[in-house]
Amino acid sequence: MAATGTASTAQQRRSFSWLGPGPVLHAAALVILFGAAFASANQLQPNSDLAHQNGGEICESVDIRNTLDTFNRLKGCHVVEGFVQILLFDNVDEQELSRLSFPNLTEITDYLLLYRVNGLRSIGTLFPNLSVIRGRNTFYTYSFVVFEMSTLQEIGLYSLTNITHGFIRIDKNPSLCFVNSIDWDLIAHEKGGEHFIKSLKPANECPICPGDEKEDEFSNSVSYTSCPKAHLRSNSESFERDARLCWNRQHCQRICPKKCEHACNAKGVCCHESCLGGCSLDDPKLCTVCKNLSMGFGANKQCMSSCPPFQYKYLERRCILRNECKEMPKPLNFQSQNGSDKPYRIFNDSCLLECPANYTNDGTYCIPCNGTCIKNCSGVNVDSVALAKQLKGCTHITSSLEIQIRGGRNVVNELEESLGMIEEIDGYLKVVRSFPLVSLNFLKNLKVIHGNQLESQKYVFVVLDNQNLQELWDWEKKDLRITNGRLFFHFNPKLCLKEIRKLEKKTNMTNVTEIEVAPNSNGDKIACDLRELKLEGPKVIRSKGVVLEWDQFKMDDTRKLLGYIVFYIEAPTRNVTLYDGRDACGGDGWRVDDVTVSENDTKVTHPLMRLKPYTQYAFYVKTYTIATERRGAQSNISYFTTLPDTPTPPISLQVTRNSSNSFLIMWKPPRNPNGNLTHYIVSGKIYNTNDNSIDLDHSCKQPSGRQKHSMSSATSPPTAPSLASNETCQCLDPKSSTSSSINEYVETSRIYFEDALHNAVYIKKTDTSGSRKKRETLSFPTEDQTQKTNSYDIRNETDPKSGRWISFSFKVEGRTDKYVGNLQHFAAYQISVRACREKSSSKEDKTEPCSNTSLNTYKTLKKHDADDIKQVQVTNQSLDMVSITWEVPKDPNGIILCYTIEYKKLDNENAKANEEYVSHTRFLNQSRIYTLKSLLPGNYSLRVLATSSADDGAYSPYAYFYIEEQSSYTPVAITFSLLIPLIVALCGGLWWYRRKKADRESMRLIPSVNPEYVPSVYVPDEWEVPRKKIELNRELGQGSFGMVYEGLARDVRGKAQIKCAVKTVNEHATNRERLEFLNEASVMKAFDTAHVVRLLGVVSQGQPTLVIMELMANGDLKTYLRSHRPDAEIFDPAAARHPPTLKQILQMAIEIADGMAYLSANKFVHRDLAARNCMVAEDLTVKIGDFGMTRDIYETDYYRKGTKGLLPVRWMAPESLKDGVFTINSDVWSYGVVLWEMATLASQPYQGLSNDQVLRYVIDGGVMERPENCPDKLYTLMRYCWQHKPSARPSFLKLCSLLLEDASTSFAQVSFYHSAAGIEARSTRPNPSPSQDDPSTPLRIADDHDVNFSLNSDDSNDEFENEAETDMRYASYPTENKETTANGYVSGCPTNGAATTQC
Repeated sequence: MAATGTASTAQQRRSFSWLGPGPVLHAAALVILFGAAFASANQLQPNSDLAHQNGGEICESVDIRNTLDTFNRLKGCHVVEGFVQILLFDNVDEQELSRLSFPNLTEITDYLLLYRVNGLRSIGTLFPNLSVIRGRNTFYTYSFVVFEMSTLQEIGLYSLTNITHGFIRIDKNPSLCFVNSIDWDLIAHEKGGEHFIKSLKPANECPICPGDEKEDEFSNSVSYTSCPKAHLRSNSESFERDARLCWNRQHCQRICPKKCEHACNAKGVCCHESCLGGCSLDDPKLCTVCKNLSMGFGANKQCMSSCPPFQYKYLERRCILRNECKEMPKPLNFQSQNGSDKPYRIFNDSCLLECPANYTNDGTYCIPCNGTCIKNCSGVNVDSVALAKQLKGCTHITSSLEIQIRGGRNVVNELEESLGMIEEIDGYLKVVRSFPLVSLNFLKNLKVIHGNQLESQKYVFVVLDNQNLQELWDWEKKDLRITNGRLFFHFNPKLCLKEIRKLEKKTNMTNVTEIEVAPNSNGDKIACDLRELKLEGPKVIRSKGVVLEWDQFKMDDTRKLLGYIVFYIEAPTRNVTLYDGRDACGGDGWRVDDVTVSENDTKVTHPLMRLKPYTQYAFYVKTYTIATERRGAQSNISYFTTLPDTPTPPISLQVTRNSSNSFLIMWKPPRNPNGNLTHYIVSGKIYNTNDNSIDLDHSCKQPSGRQKHSMSSATSPPTAPSLASNETCQCLDPKSSTSSSINEYVETSRIYFEDALHNAVYIKKTDTSGSRKKRETLSFPTEDQTQKTNSYDIRNETDPKSGRWISFSFKVEGRTDKYVGNLQHFAAYQISVRACREKSSSKEDKTEPCSNTSLNTYKTLKKHDADDIKQVQVTNQSLDMVSITWEVPKDPNGIILCYTIEYKKLDNENAKANEEYVSHTRFLNQSRIYTLKSLLPGNYSLRVLATSSADDGAYSPYAYFYIEEQSSYTPVAITFSLLIPLIVALCGGLWWYRRKKADRESMRLIPSVNPEYVPSVYVPDEWEVPRKKIELNRELGQGSFGMVYEGLARDVRGKAQIKCAVKTVNEHATNRERLEFLNEASVMKAFDTAHVVRLLGVVSQGQPTLVIMELMANGDLKTYLRSHRPDAEIFDPAAARHPPTLKQILQMAIEIADGMAYLSANKFVHRDLAARNCMVAEDLTVKIGDFGMTRDIYETDYYRKGTKGLLPVRWMAPESLKDGVFTINSDVWSYGVVLWEMATLASQPYQGLSNDQVLRYVIDGGVMERPENCPDKLYTLMRYCWQHKPSARPSFLKLCSLLLEDASTSFAQVSFYHSAAGIEARSTRPNPSPSQDDPSTPLRIADDHDVNFSLNSDDSNDEFENEAETDMRYASYPTENKETTANGYVSGCPTNGAATTQC
C-alpha cells in the first residue's frame, strides 16, 4: 500500500555514506517561486503557527539576509514549503558562518537562491542533507540560483539528487570550482530549456575529482578513490569524455544504476518507487523524501500515491485533515482580499489557496456559482500594479475605488487583468494623476456607481489631472449608471469636452456647471475638432519596410501644422481599436514616428523601417498642431502585411548516435520563420580523415600511457592530429576551436535576469518620478554555427566500394527530425539543416526562400571488429631474427595509427610478454614486413594489435615460431667485444667523477622524508600516549586530514598538564590515509629545537587517530599578518590591531631562519616554506610548522602544472620550477618570499601575474620589486636569497648571522644557532661567500621590458645555460625608526603596501 517514510536521524546519517569509507554523497532538491513579491527581511519569517502544527518539521518560505541571526529561521526545519533565499551578506564573521549547519533540511518545494553572501565557501556546509528541490514555483524559470558569490569555492550539495522542475543558474562566481564536474542533467529533470552556467574559476586553477590524479615527479601521489565518470553525450559541452563527477575532493556525485527508475541509496540499491532523493541503507522503503504524497511526520510519515478518505492534498506533497486545511496560515507573499489570515479552502480532494474560476467559497469549501460569481472586495487606493492584483476577480467593490498610477511596466494590461471583472462600486470612483492611462477601457465590465459614499460629500466620479487621458469608454459598447452624486473633471489636457458630454448623456447627468466640468482645463492641449485624414494604402511594401502616402491636410494657416505622427503596431487580427490597451508609457506595443512637413507638398510620404517580415501591422496617422489650434485630422485604422523574407536558421541542432552507421538528426524550427514554412533540407557530407599528408611515422607509447582517441562531437571540423617534438601520439582536442565573439543571446539573458533579480531582492520605494520607457527588444542571434553563404551544392553520393553515403541531401516535410542510415563507421560528417518557406505571389518577393544552414560536425560510433587483425604470418627467420607480416584492416575506424607486436617465450612459464611498436606508415613503407631482432633461442608465441583513431582493436590469433640455438663461440666473442669498451667507459667515468666531486658537493640533493616510502604499517613506540590522557576542548579549524582541536594533555613529556593542539583524521578516511597521517607526524619525532613545532605524542590505538602537537595559539603566520593590517575587518574598534614593527619582523625572520638551519643540519629539505606553514605561538615566537599537513587549508596558494600535483609556484626557486630539483638552496629562495610576505602583511606574491606567468617569469630570472616603505635591510636580505644560481644563495646559518644584531636576548639561550650542534655546523660546513663572485653581474638577467611572459612549454627539460655568479654586496644596515613598519604601512596608515609587486 504505502512505503514507510523518513528514517530517524541516526539512520538517515548512515544512509548517506557513499563509496564505503570514502566520500559522502546526498541528493537535494530546490524549488523556485517566479514572480513572487519579495517582502522586507522582517516580514519573511517562518510562520510560528505552521511550525507548531507539525512539531517544527515544516516551515514556510524563508528569507535570510544581512545578519547571521536570520539563519535561526531555519532551525528545526526538515521541509520548507516555499522558497529559501539567502542574500546580501557583506560583513560577517566567516568563522561563525562556517559553523552554521542545518542537517535536518531535506526538501524545498519552491527554489533555493543565494546572492552576494560574502564569506560563504560551501553551500554543502549549510545543507549537507538537502536532497530534493521540487520547483513548484520557480524564479525566472530557475530552481537553483547561485549568483555573484565572490568567496564561494564549491557547491558541495552532495546529497542533492533531484530538482523536479526548473533549471540551474550559476553565474559570476569567480572563486567557484566543482561545477562542471557535476552532471546537472542527472539532477534537474525539466525539459525544453537550458541551464545557465558561466563565469567560474578557470579549470586549471581548480582541484580535480578523486580518481583524476596521476603520478608526478614531485609527490608520486596517486588516488585510491575514484569517482564515477560522466556519460558520453553527443550534444554536451560541459563534459569531456572520461571526466569524473564529484561535488568536491571528498564527495562524488551519486549515480544510480540504470535499473533504478526513481532513486537509490548510497550502496546503489534501488529505493521503493514512492521515494525521491534516496532512502535508508537498511530499508529501501524508508524514503528520504516522498515522490508523491506523504502523511504524518517524523518516523510516522508514510509515502502514498493518493490521500485516504477525509484527507486532502496540500501543495501536491502531503495529506492533511479538513480542520488543518481550514487553519492553514496564508503564505508570506499572499494578500488576502477579505483580510483573512487563513484563506485556504477545500476543492474536490485538494486544499487550495484560491477557488477556481466560477467557484466561490462558503468559508470551508469551494462551491459552484449560480451564474456569475460574485466576489465582494473592500476598496483600495490603487497606486501600483501590485495593489491592483489584490482586486483580481473582484466583481463588487463595497466601498470606493481610487486609482492613482504614477508609472510601471505594462500598466494598462495589468489593470485590465486585475480590475476588468468589477461591475459595481458602492462608493465613488476617483482617477487622479495617473500618467499612463489613455482611456478607462480597462474597467470594461463596470455597470453602476452607487455613490453611497461621495468625495467631498458631493462627487461620485472624479477625474483629475490625468495628462494623457483621451477617452473614457467606447460608448457604443458601454452602459454606465450613476445612482447618486455629481461629476468632477479638471486638468485633463487631452480629454476633449465631447467625451465628457457623452458621459453626461449616458448617465442622464443634467445641469453640469463649470465648477464640476471645467471647459478650459479639459482638452486644452489637443485638437478636439478632428477631421478625417484620407489615407491611401502603402505605396511600397517590402519584407522589412513600407512607404506610406497621404494627402496634405489643408489649414487656414499652414504654420499651425507642425507635422504628423504615425502610430503603428503588430496586429495578428484586424480588431485593433484606438484606445483599448493603450499605455502612455509606451508599454502597449504601439510605435511612433514623427513626420516633418513641407508647405509646398501636396502628398506626404513616409517610410516605416525595421519591420518584421511576413507580419500584419495596424497603423493610423494624426496631425500635430500648435497647442492653441482646436482643429486637426486623424485617419482611420488601416492594415498592411509585409512580404516574406529568408527564414533564420533552425536552432538546437542535435544528433543522436544509435549505431556505427546511422544518425538521428533533430532540430527545432527557426526563431523567425519570416514566412509560411513548407519543408527543411537536411544535408551531410563526410570529412576525409584518410589524409595522406598527415605524418604518422612515429612510435606509439607503451600500453600504460597509450592515448585513446576519443570520438569527437566538436562543433568544428576535426583536424589532423599534431605531432609533438618527441614523436608520440597526440589526442585530438574536441574543444580546440573556440569563438572569441560575445554571444549576444547570453549577454541579453544576463541583463534580463539581473534586472529581475534586483527588482525581486531589493526593497524599493514607490516610484514618484514617472515611469521609464520600455527598451526595444533586442534581436537574438542563432545559437548554432551559421553558414553565411546561400550557395549550397550537396548531392547524394555514395562510395563506389562500400555503398555508404559520402554526401546526402533530403527534403523533410512536417517533421523536425530525420533518421539517416548507411553511413561510414567512425567518420566525421558535417550535418546541416535549412528551413524553407513558401514563395510569395508578389513580384517584389525576391529574397531567398531557404535559410542559411545550422550546422555541426558529428562522428558515427566505432564499428566493433573493424580494427581487428585476422591473421599473422611468419615470412622468414634466421639466427636471432624473424620477419612477420599481416593483412592490415580493410575498413578501419578512421585511420590506423600503429601496431603493437606482442611476443613471448614459451619455454619459461614465468616469462613476461615483450612488446614492440611500429607506425602504420612505416609498416607500409617496409613492404608490410616487420622484423623482430635479438631473439634468444626457444619457442615463441606472437600476436599483433592495431590501434586506430578510435581505440585499440582486438589481438590477432597467436602465431608460433622457433629460434634455433647458435654455436658456442659466438657468445664468447660477443661478451669480449662488449666488455672492452665497457671497461674503458668505466675508467673515464671514474676520473670525471673525482674531478667534479667538489663542484657537485654544493649542489647535493638532500632528500626529504616522503610518506610514500615509509613503512606500510605504523608501529607504536615511546611516543604513544594513552587516549584517556587527552582532553578535547574546542575546535580550532579544519586540517588537511580532519578537524584540529585545542586540548589538554596530562602527564605527557614530563609535564603534568599542558595545552596542546590535537589533530584528528576524518571518520571516513581510508586506512592508507590514516597511515599517511601517522607517518607525516612521525617525521617530527626526530626534531627537538625551539623554532620547530614539537610533537608531543601520538594516539594510534583506537579511533579516531590523534596526533598531539605543541599549541601555537596565534595560528599560522599568514593569518596572523593579515589580521594585523590596518584595513582588516575588525568589528570592535577597541580590539583593532597594529602592524608589527620592523624589530618584530626581524625577530620573526631570525626565528624562521634558525628553525630552517636546524632542518638543514639534519639533512631535511622542507620544499614548501611559506608564511602559511609557519606557526605563531602565544608569545609571538615563530616556528616552522608541522610538515605535509597544511596544503588543503590554503589550496588556492597551489597550482597544478600540467598533469602534475599541486605546486606552490609563487614560492618555488627557478631550478625547482624548471627541473623539479629541491635542495636547501631552494628552501632559501622560499625564505626570501616569506620575508616579502612579512613586509607586505601576507599579500600574494607576484600580484598581477597568473600562475603560468609566474612560472616563466621566475625561470627567466625575474624577481619581485621592493614593497613600498620596505627598509633596505629587509629587501637586501630578499635579494640575497633570490640569487638565480643556487650555490650563490646564503645558508640559513649565514642568514642567522646577518640578523643576529637584531635578535632578542632570549634568542641566544634557545636557538639552534648558539647550540653546540649549531656551532659545529658553522665550523664544518663553510658558507658560499658572495664576495667571490663577479661584481659586474647585474642582480637581474633581464629588464622589465625584456621579460618574456609566454609559456610555450610547461614541462621543458632544457638545462640552464651557465651564468656568471651574481654579486651580492651585503649593505650595511641603516638605522631605522623603530616606529616604522616593514610592510608598506607607516604609523598605522596604509600605503598600498599589499599591492606593490611590479613585474
